Amino acid sequence: MLSVIIAGFISVKAQVIQPINVTGAAGTQVTLPCQVRNVGLYDSVVWQGSYQEPISVNDRIVAMESMKYEIKQKHSDDWSLTISNLKSSDQARYTCMKGATEVQIVDLWIKAPPRILDQNKTIDSFVGETVMLRCQVTGIPPPQVKWYKEIMDSGETIREDLGITGAYFSLTLSEDSGGIYICQADNGIQPKADRHFRINVELMPIITVSMKQIKQEQGKPTKLQCMVEGHSLGKVKWFYKGRRIVRDDRITFSAHNTSSNVVTYFMAIQSLESGDFGIYTCKVSNNAGSAEAQVELVEILPEIKATRCEKLNNEHCLGILQSNFTLFPNSRGDKTQEEASVTFEQSFVVVKSTCSKYLLPFLCGTYFPLCVNDSIIPLCPYLCDHSQSGCMESFKKYGTTWSYNCIDSYHQLNKSKECLGISGVEKIAPYIKVTDVSDDQVLQKGDKLNLHCNFISNTDYTIKWYKISKNSYISRPEKNEVGSEENYAIGSVKDADAGVYVCEASNTAGVTDSRNITVDVEFAPKVTIQPEVALMTGLDMILKCDVQGNPPPIVTWSKGTRKLPTGRQMHTKYSFTYTLKLAAMNVAHLGKYNCSATNILGSDFGITSVK
Repeated sequence: MLSVIIAGFISVKAQVIQPINVTGAAGTQVTLPCQVRNVGLYDSVVWQGSYQEPISVNDRIVAMESMKYEIKQKHSDDWSLTISNLKSSDQARYTCMKGATEVQIVDLWIKAPPRILDQNKTIDSFVGETVMLRCQVTGIPPPQVKWYKEIMDSGETIREDLGITGAYFSLTLSEDSGGIYICQADNGIQPKADRHFRINVELMPIITVSMKQIKQEQGKPTKLQCMVEGHSLGKVKWFYKGRRIVRDDRITFSAHNTSSNVVTYFMAIQSLESGDFGIYTCKVSNNAGSAEAQVELVEILPEIKATRCEKLNNEHCLGILQSNFTLFPNSRGDKTQEEASVTFEQSFVVVKSTCSKYLLPFLCGTYFPLCVNDSIIPLCPYLCDHSQSGCMESFKKYGTTWSYNCIDSYHQLNKSKECLGISGVEKIAPYIKVTDVSDDQVLQKGDKLNLHCNFISNTDYTIKWYKISKNSYISRPEKNEVGSEENYAIGSVKDADAGVYVCEASNTAGVTDSRNITVDVEFAPKVTIQPEVALMTGLDMILKCDVQGNPPPIVTWSKGTRKLPTGRQMHTKYSFTYTLKLAAMNVAHLGKYNCSATNILGSDFGITSVK
């Protein structure tokens, strides 16, 4: 007990009460202890919440949620408070008081499962470079973070324990470093939290051709192909006699993703002319190097008969398509029905699950393309779209994978006006589809932002970029147009450039398609604080410290070497106010208080003097 003489009066400072910690789980109950002796007839024992709102007066509950609270007295000095049906919002500081005197302070913590604040991320880098992976986690009690890598074992994907713990993981890249890395947070409360990092190691591309020589007659169509393996894959360019080939009325280009690191590129030529025969070169380059391969197109003399439609012999597809005749090779590169049937049977088992009425027509039309008048009728793209949306999970259930890229269905139309649908040959409706879009971006202040969005359409179309942002958590989202081309760039990003960017394309028929890209901007903390505060003794006061930063900084109030309890109010994603409560001001509260903020990019602090 400390006595202080001020202007002839004696002021008695109450003994400092050290808070105690009590932990509970959501849905259960806890008891906050408080022992008060010598409670007289005119004394009041009061429990207060963190904002001094009364919960109970003596044994009477006065809080709005009165059913949650109860004073259970085991003896006359026992004024413990029981809180039932705990929720996360019950986590706070509670004070037991006798009159205006603090008797007991209790910090109630509600157990919370681990949560990872960062999003999944894709990292592109080169061999020999070092990348830093970071997992920012929350949870009560504090979670432990472990790192894993996905590997294949006997045909199954499993997690390999890397033996690394902590929020950070540094990795120097080799050719084998690519893959998916996982940080997992666990504090004993389910569910555990995962964050995935896909690391793509930039490798020089390898380009091969399945057929180095293709024979065809004049007047017939043909398709050349080359397969590219590597990361990143780059974009293939075709050359003939030293001249780059561009799309026109007879020549079209398409691509088929076999996997994330393997793509087969096609160049289709309609109605071959005499000058089309010769050696074609496909070239590809990326940041790690370049490669090329050659395909020779040889003319078949007129006396050799052209390939005709052949009778369909797969019993599952008989009667499914409009015609029971097919023509090879198909779009997957199978040259015979027997070759196509091998991979067809692997996918046919999913048809039995009846996941979609579109699946069997799609599979039959893909592996055994409909032949009419010695020509293939392309599939209507909606067969692939509906099959994928309805049957993706069924493929996983049957131990196989969905290996069809529905964008190829649009490329294979080749300006045709008809396609094979669920009811037979149909007219092709106007369409527009996104074919490629940038990943979500996490940048630091001053970095360059590059976004792209590619589309395919059978009519003319226009592209617009919008930015959707919120000035605060209570304001409405704002949508503002920021660009009108396939690419959108900002030379040096600022805090205000963070938000959701939308690339949207509309064709002349009023059909639209769009994709969202989230851009997050990280920057070091900035602290703003009033340098001096003048207060009167006996009053309660809240000191405020405004902090901006991303990732959200760790903020502490301190006086001298002693850290003090800190509260927080959120205004926007990057702006917070951290508070320090000074109860019943007296001369011991005078002095300088420090508010410091730190995140991975830096730190800042501010000092205020209380007078």
